[in-house]
Amino acid sequence: MKIAANTIVSLRYVMKNGRGDILEDNRNNQPVRYLHGSSRILPALQNCLEGLECGAAQSISLHPDSHNGLSDSLHFDVMIDNIRAATEFEIELGEPSLEGKECGPDCCC
Repeated sequence: MKIAANTIVSLRYVMKNGRGDILEDNRNNQPVRYLHGSSRILPALQNCLEGLECGAAQSISLHPDSHNGLSDSLHFDVMIDNIRAATEFEIELGEPSLEGKECGPDCCC
């Protein structure tokens, strides 16, 4: 499955500023989960993740411009851990849910 609208994505990442300082690093923690298309993460980052598959590793750089509101460059090293279809409840909620556990055995719930 590829990252697309209405998929739940689990990922780990390192985020650095334009000077290379680490701002966030969750590589050794639980993956972050989000509903793709819900605008819960930076839209520019979300666009760069579109179409990636489970297991993909990607380096992404976002630079300030009038459209993304960034005041500094951000660099992400991202690893996609899991992708699954969102449930109707999650789509309505706008984020992953722990209720129902309908996501199957490969889910990171």
